[in-house]
Amino acid sequence: MIHPCSELRFISPEVGYGVFATQDIPRGTFLWVLDYFDRILTPAEVGALQPQLRTIADRYSYQAADGNFVFCWDFGRYMNHSCEPTSRGVGDAFEVAIRDVAAGEELTSEYGTLNLLTPMTCYCGAPSCRGTIRRDDAARHFEQWDEQTRTAFALSHTVPQPLLPFAKLGARDLPLMDALQAGRATWVPSSRDFHIVDVPEEVLFASGHGAP
Repeated sequence: MIHPCSELRFISPEVGYGVFATQDIPRGTFLWVLDYFDRILTPAEVGALQPQLRTIADRYSYQAADGNFVFCWDFGRYMNHSCEPTSRGVGDAFEVAIRDVAAGEELTSEYGTLNLLTPMTCYCGAPSCRGTIRRDDAARHFEQWDEQTRTAFALSHTVPQPLLPFAKLGARDLPLMDALQAGRATWVPSSRDFHIVDVPEEVLFASGHGAP
């Protein structure tokens, strides 16, 4: 579920749509949470999709740490990548704002943590743009990303969290939730922990990325 103070806007024919803040949102706010309407697909289910549905899954889903694919039901699936994103992933269920987001600013995430099946050319235009987003980016950049995430999460108990009641929590999210509710510090999982080395063959072959 995407933050309620956001809206979908058309950006350009090249980029398509994006999600934009409709009011100021402070650092530490969850901009997206995994909820019970989001569709979870196993690799076998993705591999068995008809071509038209598979195209949609390839474009709008991401591969989670457990190997399954998450298809967001709402505008969250239109969050674009930026090499200087407004949010980073925390645990399995949260995207936390790593800086104050101004009204009118695009809400962006880091695709380098989403286990992309193939490299993606980036046009974000950020000063630190990597040019190409790769499946193993988290293994190379996790130290910087983790510092931003942990600093932002430490503020999460001090700001409003309208999405919190809707979060579908996994095992790694429960300690985060306990700490958030108690207003105390806790260990935050590293973005490196969500990198998957192996891609299921049925997914690669169905998407045309596997060897003949």
